[in-house]
Amino acid sequence: MLKSGGVTEVMEEHLIYKEVYAGIVTFNPNLKALEDNILSVYNQVNEIVIVDNASENVDRISEVIKQFSKIILIKNHENRGIACALNQLMNFGEINQYSYMLTLDQDSKCPSDYIQEMLPFFKIDKRIAVVAPVIKDVNIGVVGHAPSPYGFVKTCITSGSVVSIEAWKEIGGYDELLFIDSVDFDFCYRLRKAKYLILQTDRKYLIHEIGNGEVKKIFCWKVNVTNHSPFRKYYISRNNIYYPLKNRMYFRFFRGIIRDIWLIFIVLFYEECKVSKIKNIIKGMHDAFVIGKENNEN
Repeated sequence: MLKSGGVTEVMEEHLIYKEVYAGIVTFNPNLKALEDNILSVYNQVNEIVIVDNASENVDRISEVIKQFSKIILIKNHENRGIACALNQLMNFGEINQYSYMLTLDQDSKCPSDYIQEMLPFFKIDKRIAVVAPVIKDVNIGVVGHAPSPYGFVKTCITSGSVVSIEAWKEIGGYDELLFIDSVDFDFCYRLRKAKYLILQTDRKYLIHEIGNGEVKKIFCWKVNVTNHSPFRKYYISRNNIYYPLKNRMYFRFFRGIIRDIWLIFIVLFYEECKVSKIKNIIKGMHDAFVIGKENNEN
């Protein structure tokens, strides 16, 4: 065991994969959760790169990472969004000749031997661009697909995914106009359009927290209430419509409208700050059509 600045770095025998690094995007993170995140993956990857989107506690983030020897912090002077930060992280990997990046949210936590389990799946087919885990939310349980032992899926969320830098580069990176929400879904869609594959496996679960989620009941239906901020509600509602509209996915476009209407009902019945959240949802829906129209004209 090696102690460095008060944090114990576990130096047990772990396989550290030189072709893989971890990328974390931060914005006002819980420092204990961030530290736990770092510790969970520190001895599995060659290095960790953090892009901070102008957090109010960025100085304290700097103090946390000073305790570790192989972490790089890139500071943005404004919140440039998840998509831009992911592109910054992937650019780092390309410049430094990495093959893969493990993408992590600030509050994610990897199990031990995570990379050791995930990386071999790339050998199944050279077209595989992403290997993703099953996501287990701390509040609502398993989220989305849970193929066993693995399966090819249409979409996966960013956190916990091991992404091919070559594939990222070929499709032009993440769409920075999306800013936050649906960034991962758009990325997956464009990968599949370019004939790449997305593999998901239940060999490892990733512990994750989506908003401040809780499960409620409407009659006999279970409803996931995320309690996202008004700021996030804007991008969720906007990109529910804009992302399928830009990709001419018309069924998903209509489904996005229905989702936004449903989102209003959930806020109305179960969430706080109802007025500001509903205003932002409606504004997001409006802006999706405006941006979509501008893109079509260009």
